[in-house]
Formats: sequence, C-alpha cells, structure tokens
Amino acid sequence: MDEVADVSPRRGYRGYCTNAEFGGHRIPVPVQNLMLRDYARRRNLFFKLSINELQFPNCYLQLMGLLTQLPTLEGVMMCSLLMLPKDPAMRQTIYRDFLAHGASLHFVMENLVIRAAEDIEQVEEILAIRNALPACPSAIPEAVVRA
Repeated sequence: MDEVADVSPRRGYRGYCTNAEFGGHRIPVPVQNLMLRDYARRRNLFFKLSINELQFPNCYLQLMGLLTQLPTLEGVMMCSLLMLPKDPAMRQTIYRDFLAHGASLHFVMENLVIRAAEDIEQVEEILAIRNALPACPSAIPEAVVRA
C-alpha cells in the first residue's frame, strides 16, 4: 500500500525576533533564536527560521507581514508578549488574523499561547497591568506607616 503524503499547506512555527528593547530588555537576536528553538524543541513544534523586525521606533512591518504567511503556518513564536505593538487597535488586528487562520501565537518568556479568543484576555490584562505600573506608588507614604 502506498503511503499518503501530508498535503497540508500549513506546517511549522515561524519565529519573530527584534533588536528593539521590549519590557526593559534588549535580548540579542541570536539569543532570542536560541530561546525560540529550545521552546519549540521542548514542545515538539516544527521551528521555522525566524524573521527579524526592522530597527526603527515602533516598527512592526515584519510582524504585520507575518500575518500574510498565516495560511501556511501553524503559528508564530516570539520571546515576549511585550514585543507586541503598544497600539491596542494594531494588537486586535493581529489577534483577529491569528484566530481567523486558526494559527497560534506563542510567548516564550510568559509561557502563554493565544489559540482562542479567551486567551487574548489574559494577554491584554498583563499588558494593562504593565502599563499601569508606572502610575503606582513605589513606597508607602510615611504618614500611612505611622498611622
């Protein structure tokens, strides 16, 4: 009996790396690639060569270009959800495209995956808390301590 070849056009997880700072970190692209490759290996995911974002402030050209590749990918991996655009509308576009194509979006450092609409809430909550932190007090006022 002849073996039937896998004719699925979707295969693998593309890595996404950036030279830009994210969340106060600047991780060299080769180190990001090591993290992504190790993450994929530990989860038995087929890792495809990463794309690197252009090094301009608030540039997401390569990330947005990845959206056009989603019909051929099982998903995308990036080191952190802090690599996502700061613009909520742009993030929603990204989430919508991933869900529409049945692709998953993996965040290695947070050990989170967006596979369904309910997964987006956790990512957005983390981003909202992160954005609120600068407005939070960093010390207890002396008047409160003495009370």
